[in-house]
Amino acid sequence: MGRSSGALALPRAERLRRASEIQTVFQRGSRVERPTFVLLWWPNPDGRKIGFAVSRQVRSAVARNRVRRRLREAYRRERAAFPLELSVVLVGRPAALGAPFSSLVADVSEAGRLLSRCGGREGKAPAREPRRR
Repeated sequence: MGRSSGALALPRAERLRRASEIQTVFQRGSRVERPTFVLLWWPNPDGRKIGFAVSRQVRSAVARNRVRRRLREAYRRERAAFPLELSVVLVGRPAALGAPFSSLVADVSEAGRLLSRCGGREGKAPAREPRRR
């Protein structure tokens, strides 16, 4: 299996790389649930950013890494469906390991279109905290 070319790879600027960025999405973000993953999102005026995690319910590290790779590739194929001003974390569930890749891509695409349609205001979006002066 070959590596993806640089033109197709997920740009570094589009990845959530610091633990604090990911924790913000986990603690304050809203969620969209699918059988194969949970999508957490939070507004980000700096542009679209994505992070990947896998539930510990996926027992072995090998399986967790496979789920993470499958989600990353599904997102890479469908990232145009996601709004530009959101931070997103995809949390893989055990079902993502055995699901056909085409259905995983379809789930990711559907979740991205859902966020685009509602402009990032889907579900129980938490109110912004007031600014401290």
